[in-house]
Amino acid sequence: MQAVSVKVGERYGPEYVNQLYKQLLSFDKNVVYYCMTDNAEGLNKNIEILPIKDEFGDRKWWTKIELFKPGLFDKATLYLDLDCFIHLDPVVFVPEKIDRDKLGVLKTYWFSDDIATKIHQCTVNTSIMMINESNCELLWKDCKDNMEKIYKSFYGLDPWLYRRHLENVFFFQPGLAYSYKHGCVFPGDTVSNKLRMLPVCVLDDVHDRDEVLNELWQSK
Repeated sequence: MQAVSVKVGERYGPEYVNQLYKQLLSFDKNVVYYCMTDNAEGLNKNIEILPIKDEFGDRKWWTKIELFKPGLFDKATLYLDLDCFIHLDPVVFVPEKIDRDKLGVLKTYWFSDDIATKIHQCTVNTSIMMINESNCELLWKDCKDNMEKIYKSFYGLDPWLYRRHLENVFFFQPGLAYSYKHGCVFPGDTVSNKLRMLPVCVLDDVHDRDEVLNELWQSK
């Protein structure tokens, strides 16, 4: 299996990267794990480093567009935000039969589509993505040709993909990941602050994220 995360700036220390690597190793001893970062200090020596500059000010999540650079990965590569926690084997996010011209992303199944578009202006969540050698060429070209307009128009990648590239993404099936803050699938499972034995827990926008993650890390 091949996976990647992005660490830019001071918000996340090296322990977030090392912990994700540890979790991946528990399911695949041969996993190849990349970290795209502007500072590799403290990272496990077995993590492959992809150097990057910190160029997006207080919206550092836009650095993720560098993952779409053609030729960066030679096979299907799982992207994980650093505030994710892996409960079960994440290989389920890399299915054998997929449309290789489309980027795999999460859908905010924990909201109805109507609620999601009212709150976040989209149903896309890029905390987890499936990238391969050919599915990001159109995304990369759009960024390089129109980045100033895109950055002014969209707060993050999620609404950008939803408004400009929905036809170029596919959604992972429900039940592979869940939001710690909002639940798993609307309307049947929307209990907040509850752990579930599903492959990946997404902890974005959780006010006590560090405390929750530290407890999970200790339990692994």
